[in-house]
Amino acid sequence: MAAARRVFARDGFEVARLQDIAEEAGKTRGALYSHFANKEDLFFALIEEHIAADGEFYRTRLTPESSREEKVAALVDHMEAMLCDRKRVMLYLEFKMYAIRHPHEQERLAELHSALCMKGMDAKLHLVPELFEPNSEKRRAIIAAFGAVLDGLALNLYFDPGALSREEVRSRIEQMVRERVA
Repeated sequence: MAAARRVFARDGFEVARLQDIAEEAGKTRGALYSHFANKEDLFFALIEEHIAADGEFYRTRLTPESSREEKVAALVDHMEAMLCDRKRVMLYLEFKMYAIRHPHEQERLAELHSALCMKGMDAKLHLVPELFEPNSEKRRAIIAAFGAVLDGLALNLYFDPGALSREEVRSRIEQMVRERVA
């Protein structure tokens, strides 16, 4: 998984080859195929790994009795940390660009991505029930709105690192979180 993360971040999702990932991991391509059907399958496994780590972060920081301010602080800290993880940012942005460049696959890939993100959101609902939205279309819109802000911040942070201060980035994230965690 670490090798896949490095190769995807270095080469991009589209250019990355399973052969390159296998070599980076010191394994054979056959070994990869014994665990993953294709490159997409491996990518989604990485997202699931991130979601599991995200859930662990919230479980260590929050309880169902946590105050609104504790919830806001945990969400902001986590989103800021995600933006600082260059490999994770590159992985997500590159995958979205791949989907955009392949419109015949875009809807399917967006659905898969959304389902995984909803799974991640659902995992923290008992800790941050303010994120709950019973309507699945509205829930998807909330996830997309969070993603849009984070993607925009990530693009600008890595494109022009000196343009936004850490305080400005944190302020934008906090504003978004406070709007949702009422």
